[in-house]
Amino acid sequence: MAMAKLLRTGSRLAGVVIGKMSFLSLRAASKPKAEGKPSAENDNALANIVLEEQLGELITTSGQGQIVAKPDAMRAELGVEVRAKTLDGAQTELARKMALVTSAIEKLGLEGLTMQTATLQLQPIQDEPAAGRAPKIVGYRARNTLSITLRLAETEELGAQAARVVDAGVGAGANVVQGISFLLARPEEAQAKALHLAAVDAERNAKILAATSGVRLLSLHSVEGAPGRVSPIFMGDGVGIASLKLATTIEPGDLTISATVMARFHFSKL
Repeated sequence: MAMAKLLRTGSRLAGVVIGKMSFLSLRAASKPKAEGKPSAENDNALANIVLEEQLGELITTSGQGQIVAKPDAMRAELGVEVRAKTLDGAQTELARKMALVTSAIEKLGLEGLTMQTATLQLQPIQDEPAAGRAPKIVGYRARNTLSITLRLAETEELGAQAARVVDAGVGAGANVVQGISFLLARPEEAQAKALHLAAVDAERNAKILAATSGVRLLSLHSVEGAPGRVSPIFMGDGVGIASLKLATTIEPGDLTISATVMARFHFSKL
């Protein structure tokens, strides 16, 4: 019995000694060598840590792009407003005058010209209410407005053709002119150019910020933008007033297409 107990005690002591030796061996194996050059694995791990820190730092900037183009299309809104004592009378008179206006514009024979109804309104006209009496309907007001578009016209002739449209409509009885706008029939190419200029400007601004801050610009992280916005040239209803007096002269001018880009770049310290 005494011998067996001694053997069990010795086995436990041996296990403790062996366990301590194994633990020390593992620690020794996992501890990097203090002497000599660092291993390739350590170099790669350190480089990855530095890269992760650099990629987490961003420069955010914006860029503007703007180009100028000549319009090749125009849009005008003109029509007729009439008043009559009865609803049928207002509708009949409106239809008659609108037919004259439409016919006069069609007779111009302009290629690329389209017309469609923009608004059609019928409203009662009421008198002033008296004391103790509700207002009475004394007539009706009717209005029909056409949206007239002329596409892919020569820029040099666009103003003259727009003036012919307005003058023809007003001469045939149109008494409502809600303005003329000049635009691009196909703005996609101009919008793409403006967007490209905005992206270039955003990168240039990021380089300026990096140089000023004493850091080095790295790769692009993200970029946000949208096709360039086309600002049409708009002329108010004063054009219609001029048409009632003399032949209208219209100069379209230039269109401005603008775009904005937001960009984020990685950077590192020098």
